[in-house]
Amino acid sequence: MADHANTPGSAERELVRLVLRFSVLVRTLVVCLTSLTSVVSEPAREPLVTWLAVVAFCGWSVWYAAAVRRGAPRWLVPVDVVLLSGICLAQVWTSVPEPAFDGTTWLLATVSIIVVAYQWHVGPVVGAVASVVVVVAYLAGAAITAPDTWTNALPLGLWLVAEAVLSRGVSVLVRRSGRRADQLVAREEQARRDAAVVAARRADEQEYLAALHDTASATLLMVGTGVVTSGEPWLRAQAARDLDAVGSAPERSEQPVDLVNLLRDTAAHVPLRVTWRTEDEPRVPAVVAAALCHGVREALTNVVRHAGVDEATVTVRRDDEGGVVVEVCDKGAGFDPDRVSDHRYGVTRSLVARMARTGGRTRITSRPGRGTAVRMEWSGA
Repeated sequence: MADHANTPGSAERELVRLVLRFSVLVRTLVVCLTSLTSVVSEPAREPLVTWLAVVAFCGWSVWYAAAVRRGAPRWLVPVDVVLLSGICLAQVWTSVPEPAFDGTTWLLATVSIIVVAYQWHVGPVVGAVASVVVVVAYLAGAAITAPDTWTNALPLGLWLVAEAVLSRGVSVLVRRSGRRADQLVAREEQARRDAAVVAARRADEQEYLAALHDTASATLLMVGTGVVTSGEPWLRAQAARDLDAVGSAPERSEQPVDLVNLLRDTAAHVPLRVTWRTEDEPRVPAVVAAALCHGVREALTNVVRHAGVDEATVTVRRDDEGGVVVEVCDKGAGFDPDRVSDHRYGVTRSLVARMARTGGRTRITSRPGRGTAVRMEWSGA
């Protein structure tokens, strides 16, 4: 668990990668520009040695930057420290004839940018050791070059150490900012997953309640209200089908099935005469067919319970855009849809919400004394 918690996230890795590239680029530019400009504009004790040292170290800096971008080997920083320390100790040949250590020189600028850059691409221990070694080498070179005045370089050495410490602090803050961003993204992702789980559980609950309403509840209500009697020969078989529907898992398959055959099988178990009008035999995903079958059963059951007629018509066809339309119509008592409460389970959840969960929609048209039409549409998208 601890290793996983300490693993950098994507935001932290990207920040570190960008800053690493920027730091080695700035290091290379500062080293090359300041050193080359200095050897051209300022006299050195040994010009030839100075030129060789500057050109060699500039070449090394360019190669160093390329190696870091590709993935630095472990020996790269130690070698860089050794080379830079050598440049510092060579001040006796590369410095101006009378060094005063009271201003910025190309060597000071080089050491300064390098100890700052170390803090961004090596760990804290390696960065601290490398910085201390380089600063000590700089001061040692100053002592060799000007034994009487080298102590003037001590404040510069302290400033180099301060720069390294400040750079390490900024590096830590940047990493922490990236880590906090990763943690925020992780929390949001976890919240999204939790919400998806809750939504899935809620959908399963709604599906179960809808199945319970469409099957056992509807059958028991018809018996309880006297619409059918307990002696009906089909009632026992219907009760067994209701129990099987309530106990089975919701249909989730996307395999295409024959919609008309399933609808006919559903309607065969409702005590109504059903007239069928089908233009073809569309095939739809099983999950959509299940929603349409449940909707047709609910619509036909409502005809038995409320319409006062014993006949209904079921129409199955494709619309102009290739979708499927299933319509259940009766010429019964009808009702005023505007006066139906949104909390009525059969209308809002079994008929409307069930189709909405499959990407379809339901429209109910009815008037008192003019019958009812329940139209269920699935676009096929």
